Amino acid sequence: MKVTVKSLALAAGVSRGTVDRVLHNRGSVKPDVAKRVRALAKQLGYVPNRAGLALAAHKTPIKIGVLMPSVGNALYQIIIDGISDAQNEYADLGLSVVIKEINGFNEDDHLAGIDDLIKQGCKGLCLATVNTPKLRDRINQLHDNHVAIVLFNTDVEGTKRLCYVGSDYITAGATCAGMVALSCHEEQYVLVVTGSRNMLGHNLRIKGFEDELKNQKVPYQIISIVESFDSDIRAQQVTSEALKKYPFINCVYITGGAVQGVGSALIAHDDPKIFAMGFDELYATKQLVSEGIIKFVICQQPRRQGYHAVKRAYQAVAGQIIEGNVQDFITDTIIKIKPNLGR
Repeated sequence: MKVTVKSLALAAGVSRGTVDRVLHNRGSVKPDVAKRVRALAKQLGYVPNRAGLALAAHKTPIKIGVLMPSVGNALYQIIIDGISDAQNEYADLGLSVVIKEINGFNEDDHLAGIDDLIKQGCKGLCLATVNTPKLRDRINQLHDNHVAIVLFNTDVEGTKRLCYVGSDYITAGATCAGMVALSCHEEQYVLVVTGSRNMLGHNLRIKGFEDELKNQKVPYQIISIVESFDSDIRAQQVTSEALKKYPFINCVYITGGAVQGVGSALIAHDDPKIFAMGFDELYATKQLVSEGIIKFVICQQPRRQGYHAVKRAYQAVAGQIIEGNVQDFITDTIIKIKPNLGR
């Protein structure tokens, strides 16, 4: 038997208007009543009717804000394509999306960007942001103020987020280490070029890499970890400096963006013994893999990340999914080498 607003109201002992306000996050409802209605909706398997949602959307349009450190990072342009997919799919249900692009990983810039999205009336947020105590506290504060929070592309520890949408970074790092174990048969002296130590995803890629090298019993040393802040100019500079300072480096692991900058440094260094690897199938990475400068990249389906992050934030605000019953959406870990680029 299909669960309707009427039957849900009867089960909860409240009016249909109260159920409607709870499911669509509008109006004033006592916290204990709202909790009871949501629990029953989850228990009984309530699924909103799309036609009814479209009618309600004309009364209550839903604005979702997206914040990401996308300035200068081509990966996020693919994520934006996925965001557009979701916006087009749910436009008739009142969805609109505001995108806030941040340059780099400065904590204050990210906090200011979030505040700006809230001031613009966003009822749900999709955030690709830094893993710092201030961001964690701000996310939890927003949750307590009934703002739906989806974290995507990279997670933030200790938050009350609705869910995470993105790569399993431990698995991605372990996959890179597995490729090293298969391809390299001497001790690895590793230079790690990361984006920012404040990005949890970048740190987990390093952890997964080291854990699997140990598991595979590959002898290695992390010689240096440098931050590029996803800037190609800085990436080229810090990579060149490290290669000059430690000429015995034979493995370069790129855990963030700015792969083109690292590739330029590798080309100038001109040491064919270096085994280099990175992430994401972008124009620059495809060129570097095709030329053999980088051996492979790990892809994380960025378009799906953008789509599912916005979709889930919208559904949460619209009352289509209930907090506590939403699983993380983990994208596939895909290895791309020269023969399967672009496929």
